[in-house]
Amino acid sequence: MNPIFLVAESDLGTRRLVTDTLTAKGYRVECVQTMAEARSLLKRLEPDMILAALDLDGGPGYDLLRMARDNGCEAPLVLLVDRDMDDPGGVVVRYGAMTYLRRPVDGRRLSMLACLGLDLKAGKVRERDLTASLVRTSGFLGSLLEAVDGAVFLLDPKGTVEAASERGAAMLGRPAVEVTGAPYLSLLPAGAAHRHSEALARAGTVLLPQRLEDCRGGLVLDILFRPVFQGHASSGFVVLWRDMTPQRRLEAELAESRLLYGAVRDSVRDAVLVFDRADGVILDGNEAAERFYGHARQALIGMDIADLMVEPGPVMEAIRSGVSRLSGTSHRRKDGTEFPAEMALSHFSHGGREVCTVCVSDISRRRAVEEALREGARLYRAVVEDQTELICRYTPDGALSFVNEAYAKFFGVDGDEVVGHEFFPALADDERRDVRSWLREAGPERPVFDREQRVVRHDGDGRWVLWTNRAVLDHRGQVVEIQAVGRDITERKEAEHALSLAMAEKEQYRLNLEATFRSIPDAIITVDSELRVIATNSAAATLLGIDREHARGTLFSELLPVPGNACQSVLSQVLRTSRSVHGYEAEFAVPGLGVRTAELNCTPLIDHDKRHAGAVLVVRDISRIADLEKRLHERQGFRGIIGRSSAMQDMYRLLEQLSSLDSTVIILGESGTGKELAAEALHYGGSRAGHPLVKVNCSALTESLLESELFGHVRGAFTGAIRDKAGRIQTAEGGTLFLDEIGDISPLIQLKLLRFLEQKEYERVGESRTCTADVRIIAATNADLRNAVRQGLFREDLYYRLNVMPVALPPLRARQADIPLLVDHFLEIFSNQFGKVFDGVSGEVMDLFMSYAWPGNIRELRHALEHACILAPGGEIALRHIRRDFVDQMFGGPPAGFPTTPGGGAGTVDADLPGEGSWPLVRPGRADRRAVLDALERCGGNKARAARQLGIHRATLYRRLKAWGLAD
Repeated sequence: MNPIFLVAESDLGTRRLVTDTLTAKGYRVECVQTMAEARSLLKRLEPDMILAALDLDGGPGYDLLRMARDNGCEAPLVLLVDRDMDDPGGVVVRYGAMTYLRRPVDGRRLSMLACLGLDLKAGKVRERDLTASLVRTSGFLGSLLEAVDGAVFLLDPKGTVEAASERGAAMLGRPAVEVTGAPYLSLLPAGAAHRHSEALARAGTVLLPQRLEDCRGGLVLDILFRPVFQGHASSGFVVLWRDMTPQRRLEAELAESRLLYGAVRDSVRDAVLVFDRADGVILDGNEAAERFYGHARQALIGMDIADLMVEPGPVMEAIRSGVSRLSGTSHRRKDGTEFPAEMALSHFSHGGREVCTVCVSDISRRRAVEEALREGARLYRAVVEDQTELICRYTPDGALSFVNEAYAKFFGVDGDEVVGHEFFPALADDERRDVRSWLREAGPERPVFDREQRVVRHDGDGRWVLWTNRAVLDHRGQVVEIQAVGRDITERKEAEHALSLAMAEKEQYRLNLEATFRSIPDAIITVDSELRVIATNSAAATLLGIDREHARGTLFSELLPVPGNACQSVLSQVLRTSRSVHGYEAEFAVPGLGVRTAELNCTPLIDHDKRHAGAVLVVRDISRIADLEKRLHERQGFRGIIGRSSAMQDMYRLLEQLSSLDSTVIILGESGTGKELAAEALHYGGSRAGHPLVKVNCSALTESLLESELFGHVRGAFTGAIRDKAGRIQTAEGGTLFLDEIGDISPLIQLKLLRFLEQKEYERVGESRTCTADVRIIAATNADLRNAVRQGLFREDLYYRLNVMPVALPPLRARQADIPLLVDHFLEIFSNQFGKVFDGVSGEVMDLFMSYAWPGNIRELRHALEHACILAPGGEIALRHIRRDFVDQMFGGPPAGFPTTPGGGAGTVDADLPGEGSWPLVRPGRADRRAVLDALERCGGNKARAARQLGIHRATLYRRLKAWGLAD
């Protein structure tokens, strides 16, 4: 439909111009000249736009706007004014017109205003419709808020309540007018407001409904926070409170009922099965049913009655007919075995079906018990008759009701004749009173009464008899009969007498032993298997400060509460391993004597049954000996090199002599013996310590690279030489050049190195200019250079130039006395590195270390300990912390290719190495009996010195001497 324009204008020319312009646009134009005509037209139709003259006949044109509004018309008004009118805009604003148009009318402006007016009319119509829709929606919303089962709150994005149901206001305890417009969280208690705030924040963040449960005024509320979307953004929230109190109460009651039912069902020892009475299908079962039939509960459900019954027909008939009990039924287990049972049946309706709950009692044990009772009754008399004990039964008043053959024979009476006679006359008066007193008190609390009695048999022989009177009680706990069993204990009594004599003799032996204890100058402590002190001697009080009066029965840890107590460690090890410990040295702070060094020897305490009942610890003060040994071996290291063996002491003295000299030195030794440390000791101990120590591994570089690395090169000397480079010799000016693995250099490098050693001159690669350098050369190798010279692989002149002062480093197997010192050194390093505290290694690990050949020398020892320290949490390093393949290698002998003695045993190095003549020709830790005896003879019986010479631990030497029967 074409838009309608109402033109109210008395001027004919203006009307025609407006009409022509609008008609040309396709609009419908209705023209009037007076106010009355305009009023009449407005009643008949609704124009889309009004153009009215301000000076219209019958009233001003702007009155048409009011008339249109009264009729529900939203048409905009354009006032037609004279060209010379002042301030027409003020009139437009005052009366709500859209705009004005001066005469004569401009057609283009009119067309533009027509388009704008129609758009304005359409917008106002939409606004009116939306307002009406909003009013209807508000009404619907109010009805919906009240219709919802619960309290409803509508919140804007900031959490302000825009609307609330009457129930919501009531649950808050406030009028609805106070709730609307208030911040939602301000209406809640502090604790609840915090939880609701978090839920609102989550709902606004994830744009998904959030739910929480709250308690308010005794009610359980289920609160839902649902975000409201406008497009993809949240424009508010709907908060719904639902009272879940009745539902939660019902759920709790239902859960309690289910738990109660389940607990009762599963606590019943008998099988409980629920059957469908119509077809005999199993609907449920308890845990006992699983045990009875061997089927899982889920497998039982759905099975047929025929799967469990040997004869299902009678049982099914009983279920259908409503029988409450069924006996003598036979049931089948999953494995096919059968068992007898009694069934109790209960019938009821559940879930629209008729069901039957059956309680199945396995009576196979009861039948077996009944049969056993019958058999027992048959066997009782036969068993009692065959007993050698004196057996009789008598009533509470003392009348005998039964005696066995042994009783009759012992007292020389006829068994049948004595029945009915009084039992008590055979007892003395005091014994009779005691028995009668017990009979008055006998019952479940005191069913047995024992009494020893000396009796005279019928042949005049006096015997001791132990009578055990046992009351036979009825179901009320009343005594109905007493069974007395007499045992001839004459031999036991005689043994007790002999034992008392032995105890007296033992006491005398103990007194003699205590006297011996007091006379021994060494401290002696005996403990039981729980480390409680059994005895100490007087020397223990002097050496260890032990209070003898309070020591007995005290835990050893409380007796000597000293951190890292060596005595307790040794005792614990002996109790744990049942193996003796000999020659363990430790230091103690003795009041009045200062720090003392003691030797600990501990042996398991074995009782007469050959069981370990504790341990004996002997503490010997060896402070004077230790001081002498300390002075003898006071040098335990030298500039980072660890070791106090005689071979190392000789090497320290040699290194001291060579440190202050500039002579060329070659260091010989196997891989891992510390050749680089020796080179550092030589450098930093001499006058060149303030200058560089430059190290070169000759085996790691090719000939060309090594030549460039040692002597340097100039730019363009070879491909890739883009700049001049200083060599290691130039870098070491004034200092020391350490050439490791010197035996691996090529003949060309040997020649150039020989020239430098002889003349201190060299030429850079690619340059003919001769350079000089003041550098000391220290070389090292693990190869046999003499053999290489013989084979033509190494220049003889270079060999003699290098071999000016050889320093031979002994392998670790030749200085095993240093292993404990090295172990402590590495443990201290790894304690700092890993942040753990290590208390040394176990005796088992130390023995293993001392008996191993160490083909990798000190480097291998360090890596083995590093691995163990990584695995161990701290404390003592045990055998389980040592790498498994390493332990296997230790126990399995030396690896393939390891140097051996002429006899084939592992342990020696090449005979050409200097200084090797003092090393043992047997594998350290594998010294045979002859070698040990020779070492003891050389050392005058001093086991510590002999162990050091043999290269084994002192504990290992003691253990071998004991195994050979030479411990004394």
